[in-house]
Amino acid sequence: MDKENPQLEEIKGFWKDLKIKYYQWSDQVIKAVNISLMIVSVVALTSLVLQYGFFISPRLDHILERLNVMIVLYYVLQFFLKIVFSPQKKEYIKQHWFETTLVALIVLKTVLVVHELGLTQFRDYFANLNVQALTRLSIVGAQVVIILSIISGAVRLNRRVASLKFHPAQTLILSFLLVILVGTALLMLPKAVAAGKSLSFLDALFTATSATCVTGLIVVDTGTHFSLLGQLIILTLIQIGGLGIMTLSSFLALFFGSGMAIRERIMLQEMFNLERLGAIVRLLRGVVLITFVVESIGAVLLFLSWNRPDWSLSHRIYQSVFHSISAFCNAGFSLNSDSLMGYSSNYSVVLIVAGLIIIGGLGFVVMIDVTRGKIFEYSDRRKVKRFSVHTRLVLIVTGSLLIGGTFVFLLIEPMEGNWLYRLVQSFFSSVTARTAGFNTIDISLLTTPTVLLLMLLMFIGASPGSTGGGIKTTTLGILIASFISIIRGKHRIELYKRSISFTILNRALVVFAFSITFIMLGAFFLSLTEQTNFLNLLFEEVSAFGTVGLSRGITGALSGFGKLIIIVSMFVGRVGVLTLAFAITTPKEHLRVEYPQERNVMVG
Repeated sequence: MDKENPQLEEIKGFWKDLKIKYYQWSDQVIKAVNISLMIVSVVALTSLVLQYGFFISPRLDHILERLNVMIVLYYVLQFFLKIVFSPQKKEYIKQHWFETTLVALIVLKTVLVVHELGLTQFRDYFANLNVQALTRLSIVGAQVVIILSIISGAVRLNRRVASLKFHPAQTLILSFLLVILVGTALLMLPKAVAAGKSLSFLDALFTATSATCVTGLIVVDTGTHFSLLGQLIILTLIQIGGLGIMTLSSFLALFFGSGMAIRERIMLQEMFNLERLGAIVRLLRGVVLITFVVESIGAVLLFLSWNRPDWSLSHRIYQSVFHSISAFCNAGFSLNSDSLMGYSSNYSVVLIVAGLIIIGGLGFVVMIDVTRGKIFEYSDRRKVKRFSVHTRLVLIVTGSLLIGGTFVFLLIEPMEGNWLYRLVQSFFSSVTARTAGFNTIDISLLTTPTVLLLMLLMFIGASPGSTGGGIKTTTLGILIASFISIIRGKHRIELYKRSISFTILNRALVVFAFSITFIMLGAFFLSLTEQTNFLNLLFEEVSAFGTVGLSRGITGALSGFGKLIIIVSMFVGRVGVLTLAFAITTPKEHLRVEYPQERNVMVG
């Protein structure tokens, strides 16, 4: 057999060596591209903050517009570099489908612009500030691309944070702190407040904490003190706080094709108290889908219900979307200075907001269980849908509190108006006291028994895994079930033909005791810093800890120390006392020490 051509052998060897070097350099090139993209993302974020947050000169604005377009072009360049140096090109494109689609749209738009303007004028646009070649739509499109790329980068950063060896409780607390600090910085931007208004750091921190912790307590009026930008920042913080940053970022990771690491799944499993890791992806999709659908339906219904002919179409849409998100997230922020007092006779608005509050307060696990069902049992050869014990407990306790609260409120609070008006106001007050914060009547004018009733409802709050706070409805249900078991002489807690673990009872007792202690300490410190009625201070503290947002009119008059106390109370109430305890103690799983059981302890 003839020997192969030496030149052919040399060419094959060259390509083989080149291929080896290609794979050796590919990881380093991709790493360098990622580092450069991170730097460019910081520049892009700075550019957007300067343009939308500060009052800048037209010349600087033109420079930043061109910088944004160049950043988008670099975004395309780095994407193609990653594909070139990626060993699995098809797999990379498949996994990063969102970026691929985005780059394709950018390339198509660039080709159309160059075709319309010509390459010379397109080049002159970057060299001469006097050339106005690109339309405003193209500039905004470039900024949208930058924002999407920053979000994508934030998702990747979140995955790195989740991979750190933090306890899930510590990660949750750090994520809320990070959002609050970023929100505070954004609210302090000059363009975030209305013309002629100013905002101190403490007031910005208070507002950002109240929005992120979906509380609704305010020190300045949301509708008049903040500009449209500031209101949108608050609305974004409400949505992030309602869903939870870990939930939102994990869903975005799935959406952008990044996937979820095992540690992320474990963290979400512990946050939502799920038994199976496989249910995480389904839960995330269900959470976001339910949120989007309910908020959209709520916005449409509110749009049809406002009785304000003086509003423009855009303003009506904005009001509807803002209040729908705020109500579903149980935030209680309103664009009206008197919350919903001006609509107390508009029963459709009142009942729609109440419905959004109730749905948001049930908890995402319950909503998914109710809408789709996850437990099916066979009874009498027929397929019968049965809810989980958790869902049944939440629904029964929630229904009992709504009915009982409405009846007691109607009975003890004297109100003017016909029976329907009094019934609707009593029902709404019973609903909103459980972590929502909207009000249709003046809370400062309520009688003492009614105030105590509202504090009880605020203390109980919403359900676990929801957008609300408080000790939670299930905690109350477990405590009542244990009380009934004790007086019946039973040695175990039973609910719906199921035995409840004493570990759950112990957690309920810890939550109850810690919450009472924290509220009493908060009210005590408020009594030292504030000069007002103690009932008002206690009401404010319970409202903050329960992330409710109702107030007897003292929030704006709080001292600096008083605001800090309320800030801490809102934060602790949102993350939860058990989360805070786990974050502080950080239990070490490898150290397991069991002591002998002691039975000779008398209680009661």
